[in-house]
Amino acid sequence: MPYTLNLDTGVLRSFLLIADGHSFAEAADLVGRSPSAVSLQIQRLEADLGAPVFRRNNREIALTLAGERLLGFARRIVQANDEAAVAFRPDAAARGPLRFGTTQDFAEAALPDVLGRFAQEHPDVELSLQVDRSARLVDAVQGGTIDLAIAIRRDHPLDGGTLTEVPMVWIGRDGLELASDAPVPLVMFDPPCSFRSAAIDGLASAGRAHRMVFTSPSLSGLKMAVEAGLGITVRTRHLLAPRLDDVGTRLGLPPLPPIAFSLYVADPGRPWTARDDLAKLCRRAFQG
Repeated sequence: MPYTLNLDTGVLRSFLLIADGHSFAEAADLVGRSPSAVSLQIQRLEADLGAPVFRRNNREIALTLAGERLLGFARRIVQANDEAAVAFRPDAAARGPLRFGTTQDFAEAALPDVLGRFAQEHPDVELSLQVDRSARLVDAVQGGTIDLAIAIRRDHPLDGGTLTEVPMVWIGRDGLELASDAPVPLVMFDPPCSFRSAAIDGLASAGRAHRMVFTSPSLSGLKMAVEAGLGITVRTRHLLAPRLDDVGTRLGLPPLPPIAFSLYVADPGRPWTARDDLAKLCRRAFQG
């Protein structure tokens, strides 16, 4: 196996300070070493690389061509080292409760495994869960009252990328009948609602009339009304249950577009191991 040179991040940190205009004495003070120790660091670096990195005279210290080539590598190595150190700092996981939000589509069907795995990885982190509509979840992330949320994808600066894309389906009670010329009885959230808009637009494109028979601000309310046979709703397949069927094909209802869900992250530029690990577990669960 060929020999691989391992560059010392402490030496590279001293190198960067000098490359950025500090004297050997100033660099030594910033890294907590003596000027002679920093000088020995640079000599060792030059010996390891087999080339001088600084050109010295009585008035200035300048980078050599080898030093210029090293500069970009050194910055990335030191930055990666510092990011890793922050991620594993004892206080990185102790930033108070991790506040997580999700739509009810996923709360019961897809998240138990994610939350169980998270508890194994971070047994000391307090996790709070808010189940709500997408618009309120995104507003909560933006307002800083939720740290991470799964919600319907929208054009928003905190959208952390598509988590999953799933089909919308027409859901009705098992055995529900509907005449082909009858208005479709809809059970929906109050507007604004992406599922409501998709249902109305799809029916209009197919020339089917509809009537709104029941509205509710909660998914449990919609489910109860559909189970009671009041009408049909549009959600993802996660709402299907023993008494609820995908009735679209059987009742001749128009096809529906897929709907995408994203992860929304508060303060995404600030590392937080617990939050970032939960986001990773969500991505694996939905995309794996």
